[in-house]
Amino acid sequence: MRNLSKQFFFKTVFAFTAICLLQSASAQTVTKLIVPTAPGGGTDALFRVASKDAQRFIGGPISVQNVPGAGGTIGVAQMVNSPPDGYTLAGVWPSPVTVVPQTSKVPYTPNDYIPVIQLSTAPYVFCVHPDFPANDGKSFMEELRKNPKKYTYGTDGLGGPAQLATERIFRPQNIQAVDVPYKGAGETIIGFLSNQIDIYVGSIPPVLQHANIGKAKCLLVSSVNRNAQFPNASSLKDIGLPKEETLLWRVVLAPKGTKPERVKQIAQAFTQAMKESDTVRYLDEVGESPAVLTGKELKNKLDQEYAAFSQIAKTLNMR
Repeated sequence: MRNLSKQFFFKTVFAFTAICLLQSASAQTVTKLIVPTAPGGGTDALFRVASKDAQRFIGGPISVQNVPGAGGTIGVAQMVNSPPDGYTLAGVWPSPVTVVPQTSKVPYTPNDYIPVIQLSTAPYVFCVHPDFPANDGKSFMEELRKNPKKYTYGTDGLGGPAQLATERIFRPQNIQAVDVPYKGAGETIIGFLSNQIDIYVGSIPPVLQHANIGKAKCLLVSSVNRNAQFPNASSLKDIGLPKEETLLWRVVLAPKGTKPERVKQIAQAFTQAMKESDTVRYLDEVGESPAVLTGKELKNKLDQEYAAFSQIAKTLNMR
């Protein structure tokens, strides 16, 4: 009888423990990460890789959801209007944060969100079709200069960072090319491969595999120095325009009012993710540099870039 009581006791304890574990697992809140661009671009790819690693440190799963449109501002607006509990975030690039607000009216200000963490930086890359009559940055620029408005270039949106990066380089050289805006680099590369545009301007990941098999020639990067993935592509220093550098960065945002402890938890989870082998390997493969920034340092960087792009937009008459 005593043995039966012991068996009943241990079975009860086991069952209770199992129920508690199941309830704990089901109680984990999903963190939604809005990526405000179309699937398949560099921003989308990086946040998917980093989120997979970060969710092991954040206390629950991370669901990446694409909300493209209006240079990324639709997705950011959705994030800033979400409850400030830290479970709806946005994974962004410069467009909806420091660029589009300079050329279009957007339904938020920098005071409506918290910059949580910057993950990486990378240049924009300029790629052309294999039969384009140029093989380096200087001859590329010369071909465009000799043929005003003949060539089209695709970017991630009207008034977006890729267009600003392009015009910062083209205008000092009196180059006139026609911008064709898309909803992200994932769509830009489709337009390029289907010959809708002559020049791809965007992040590295969408075009890398096509360049490796000869479907694209990448002739120029928007950074002062050359990029390891495209060692033959000219840098801005090579073409005499080192002061016109524009870098693409990836930043996680949270709604204003998110508790500091949750912000810290998110930042720590993604900081750890940037050290994990899968994320490190991905960054190396696509030519991006890990560049973790948080807190006031990140806020100051975004504020300074916001002011700088405001001045650039005025200079280029893009307001």
